[in-house]
Amino acid sequence: MKTTHYLIALLLTLASLQAAAAGSPMNESFTKLIALSNSAIEVGKAGNQQAFVDSATVAWEALKQQNEQGSSIRLQRANAKLKAAIKAGKAGNLSEGISELEQGIVEMQLEK
Repeated sequence: MKTTHYLIALLLTLASLQAAAAGSPMNESFTKLIALSNSAIEVGKAGNQQAFVDSATVAWEALKQQNEQGSSIRLQRANAKLKAAIKAGKAGNLSEGISELEQGIVEMQLEK
């Protein structure tokens, strides 16, 4: 009877270790996404609305592609910021769009 208790405890320990490994954060690189976002910010600061929307859309498409490889909470938060930046750019509010992109970059750069 005591042997079965030890075996059950061992199996539960191994199962909990596997669950922790499955939920651990991925090593992900946002270097490309940050560079694309910075490029869109520079275009927005120049005052070209259509070029800003196009650049932000390119960054958002790259984010979607990276999200397909493995979803993370950081990508989801940055996704919301990039969508808001595109929406603000289409509405003609470049300063708000730039601000949203900068916040998206901060989300991508946050430590795990």
